[in-house]
This record gives sequence, structure tokens and C-alpha cells, in this order.
Amino acid sequence: MTVAGFSFRPSLIPTLVFILLLGLLVGLGVWQVERAEQKQLLIEARESGIERPALDINWQWDMSVEDRYRPAKVSGRFDSSHQWLQDNRIRKGQAGYHVYSLLIPDGGGTRALLVNRGWVPTGPDRSALPDLPLPSGDVRLHGHLDKPASVGIAMGDLSYPMDSPVSVHPYLDVRMLGNVMQRELFPLVLVLDEGEPGSLAGDWSPVMQMGPEKHLGYALQWFSLAVALVIIFIGVNARRIKQ
Repeated sequence: MTVAGFSFRPSLIPTLVFILLLGLLVGLGVWQVERAEQKQLLIEARESGIERPALDINWQWDMSVEDRYRPAKVSGRFDSSHQWLQDNRIRKGQAGYHVYSLLIPDGGGTRALLVNRGWVPTGPDRSALPDLPLPSGDVRLHGHLDKPASVGIAMGDLSYPMDSPVSVHPYLDVRMLGNVMQRELFPLVLVLDEGEPGSLAGDWSPVMQMGPEKHLGYALQWFSLAVALVIIFIGVNARRIKQ
């Protein structure tokens, strides 16, 4: 191809490599833009959920994913037979667990609520699990409804053994855990406010550590690299035609 006194005839293999790299860079940029849109929708959902009146779980048993981030309150008793630790939860640069305990709401029958009590450090020996005492008797709890902390890629053992009072898991599946417990678990968990009975170190915030603006910044970087790749490809393969 000849344009404005320049000949542009790239060979086959460099062209194929260019097309693959360009598609990869553009795809990464588009993915970051989509992530930014998802984060913005999540922020809006958090803001609208936090502003809603507190849900009294003892009086309103119906709960849906639309209640996520909503303030909530409940009274009942903790079930001390077992607790679950979600691994790899980083707080202020230190590794630890999110501690989940089961609450039997007053008048709930077979229903139960999973409670995120907060964060505890792993300690120097990961084989030695932390001591996690629970309040006895009736408690009145306040917090926010949310899902268990998500992971990038769900890998690891999904079984929930009950042969010990505490077990460690990479992530929690509320529905599967309910099947193991033979109880109807609410679809969302109650993340305790700090200072509540049984609460540990707070590790929940309505503000995201990585907002949509960072994803847009990453997208701009990927698109810039794509433009640079096009310029380099054209510059390397264009030759001026000698008169």
C-alpha cells in the first residue's frame, strides 16, 4: 500500500502479533471501563441502602438482595456450636479473618441469621485459631446487611465440616451453609456495628478502597498503550519511496 509517498507493507507474522496485542490492550481498557461502571452502580446502591430506615428483622422476615447495605437490627441468641472464619481478610496491612457466627432470632423458628462479628488477626501460628467467645443469653444487635466479602476467583474447599467449633474457609456460601446447618439462613448477613455485643475489630465501610476513578485511570493507560502500539507499528513498517 502506498500513501503520500510512503510504502506500507508489513510482513505477516509482525502483523498477526500486532493484531493480538492491540486486541488485548483494547480489551483490557474496555474491561476497566466496565469495572468503573459496576463500581459506580455499587456506590449508588450503598448510598441508597444506608439512607433507608433500619430493617427490624424480628418483624420483617422477608429479605432480598435489594436490602443490601441497609441498616438492620435484631434480637435473639447466638448459637455457640460453631463459628466460621473467612480467610485472607487484610486490615491495615495485617492478615486476618472475618468471624461469622450464627444468631437465632426471637420467634424465627428454623430461620437463622449469619452475623459478621468483625476482624481478628491470624497470629504467628496459623494452625492455632483465635479464641472467639460469644455473648450468652439474649442480645440486641445493630449493623448493616451485606454479603460475605467476595473474592476475585472462587477457589478452595466449599465443604463446611462441623466436627470442630471453628473452621477456616476462603469464602462463604450462605445457601450452602444453610443446607449444612439444616436451617433457613437469611440471604444477607448482618455486619455488626462497632461496640455491639460480640463485635470484634470493625472492618466494614460504605466507602470503597478502589473507586471508579481508578478503574478509568487504568482504562486510559491501556488505551494509551494501544495508541502507542499503532503508532510504533506504522512507524516501523512505513518506508519512504525514493524518487
